[in-house]
Amino acid sequence: MHQSKPLFTALSQASSQPVGNFSFLQTQVAQWQKLTLIIQPYFPPQGRWLVVCYQHGTLTIAGDNQALISQVRYLQSQYIRNLKAIPALTELERIQVVLHSTPKPASKKYTRKKLLSNETQQELREAAHLVKDAKLSQALQRLASVEQTESEEK
Repeated sequence: MHQSKPLFTALSQASSQPVGNFSFLQTQVAQWQKLTLIIQPYFPPQGRWLVVCYQHGTLTIAGDNQALISQVRYLQSQYIRNLKAIPALTELERIQVVLHSTPKPASKKYTRKKLLSNETQQELREAAHLVKDAKLSQALQRLASVEQTESEEK
């Protein structure tokens, strides 16, 4: 009679060995990283392409350029034909392309380096009194007063 193998043979080994689903995930990620290197020459060189997943005949890749992503989607059948030549992708039926957005650095808060002169501040206040538009008048007064408090602090 056929004997069954233990489900988690790695449990009896050193604790540094990956076990269960973690081992499977590590293997998958390693395969997708290798696949990323293999597929690069097949896609437009102007973009950066990463294999996100390959499952059930669907290759999911992430690109960093929306125009190139649209091009790949439009020419999907040609890409599938070319990629099927790769032994690991012989069962490829569909390519799903998603946008991989890189996090943008936090924008710097604008700080005025050059303060308005007292004369300019006075002209802004006078212009605020002469303008008939209430919102514009308030904006001019705020601009003059902000500059005045900043110049008084320094």
